[in-house]
Amino acid sequence: MTKTFNAQPGIYTLDVFGPEVVVAFSGREFPNARRHDFLKSIGVDSENLVTLQQIHSANLVMVNPEMKGEKLFQADGMLTEVSQKALGILTADCVPVFFWDPEKKAAAMVHAGWRGTYQEISTKMLQALRQNFACRNASIQVALGPSIRRCCYQVGSEFGEMFEGFYYPSGEKLAGDKAAHGKMDLIGAIVDQLTGEGLPVQNIHDTGICTVCENDRFFSHRHEKGTENRILSIIQII
Repeated sequence: MTKTFNAQPGIYTLDVFGPEVVVAFSGREFPNARRHDFLKSIGVDSENLVTLQQIHSANLVMVNPEMKGEKLFQADGMLTEVSQKALGILTADCVPVFFWDPEKKAAAMVHAGWRGTYQEISTKMLQALRQNFACRNASIQVALGPSIRRCCYQVGSEFGEMFEGFYYPSGEKLAGDKAAHGKMDLIGAIVDQLTGEGLPVQNIHDTGICTVCENDRFFSHRHEKGTENRILSIIQII
């Protein structure tokens, strides 16, 4: 697991990518209404924020110098080599995946829920970084942010076919359900896809934070039965 640094309440930063990028995510102290306060606290100009209309797809967007604003495209991943562009992903159980290549100075972000992971969005981002910026797998670094983990991610038995090896049946049934349920290891599936695409496992850094177990610090859509508030994860080339 990689360390997170809580500079002040609700502000979490990662230093595994080095000093050339801002890598951070917000806690409960920064609900949607305080998004710009969070950006100011990490030294990011809200005018430079770029977010997507996230639709649980594997669609990716190249961010250019002219782009700014929120929910610009229906997509779930962004990549850029432009400095001062703050790529922002919103989550409340899904996995925010940070990408950084210090060799080519290229950054990317992915919103990986089970649908996006089934479509291998993280793998597609690796491919996009190689194709667009000539990045090398050996140079690309990846970090996995706060998300629901295997300990708490209860799903239906159909996940056994979709994510073979990452679904753990419990044989239990929820009230009103006929089918048995189990637990899904979304993080494990993402790591398997990334390493299967050639990324060295030592280049993957996991915060280890479960949004359900640590719901006192982070928003969880499942645990809070549909909260509209989201964790904002940011990567910005300085």
